[in-house]
Amino acid sequence: MCGGGAVLIIGELVRKNWTRIDVACGPQTADILAVEFAEAFGVSVEYISQGLRFYLGSARFVTERDRLLQIADSATLTAEGPIGITFSEIPDEDWSRRWKEHFKPLMVGKRFLVSPTWDKTPSTPGCLIIRIDPGRAFGTGHHETTRLCLEWLESCRSDESSLLDVGTGSGILAIGAALLGFQRVVGIDNDPEAIEVAKENVMLNRLSEKISLLCASPEALSSSFDVVISNIESRTLISMSEAISTKLRDKGLLGLSGILAEQAEEVCAEYKNMGLRLTGRKTADEWVFLAFRK
Repeated sequence: MCGGGAVLIIGELVRKNWTRIDVACGPQTADILAVEFAEAFGVSVEYISQGLRFYLGSARFVTERDRLLQIADSATLTAEGPIGITFSEIPDEDWSRRWKEHFKPLMVGKRFLVSPTWDKTPSTPGCLIIRIDPGRAFGTGHHETTRLCLEWLESCRSDESSLLDVGTGSGILAIGAALLGFQRVVGIDNDPEAIEVAKENVMLNRLSEKISLLCASPEALSSSFDVVISNIESRTLISMSEAISTKLRDKGLLGLSGILAEQAEEVCAEYKNMGLRLTGRKTADEWVFLAFRK
């Protein structure tokens, strides 16, 4: 819980569909907390006039509330003033309508078009359309880390190859891999809600027969893969380095993102210690993608 009385909490949780978290703070504090919240919860964080805003599923909010307050409390040491946090419940239909106003088709890399299901953009020759609804799990292609991963997947040889997506979230990377022609695609996540959302998105793209989705950790899998990709926060990548590395076949390729620039060297060193060779690094704003070969 927060100490010192510096964080003001307004509102009580009523269990519905979504919880909107508004954080009132100064601009410098907003910059610090935006990174902390995005990394901790795997969400997109909006800057608003009074500070920050992001969303969590209400069931998840129940379990993450104390962690959220601890992150805010840690920022009070350098904050320009008191930090105010407001919790608001958003019915699912309001959530969906809000995202329809802002979520537009997006070209990613040379071939991918990430499009919401309500958009009727026609397919063009050579274009791979990923139809996905935003909001309920991290990964719509609009975040730098997701774009970096999709661009890297385009460079991987996909024919007769297998791929594991660790922390699949919305399923967007698994869907992209299947569209590129990977013969065996497995997506795993330890969040049951993420798996539910990923299954919906896989069905929307008519790829249920090509993609297997499991609520599991890498240790639960008995097989290895030609390509492993993971777009999760740095501390988790470090703690799971052995589990992720052992799922990679000899001469296999590993792609990692969700890494802030100042954390890239630590992540890189950890995977080099696992016997992997760094083959590439790409940066988008403050985010880094690392590519390895076993």
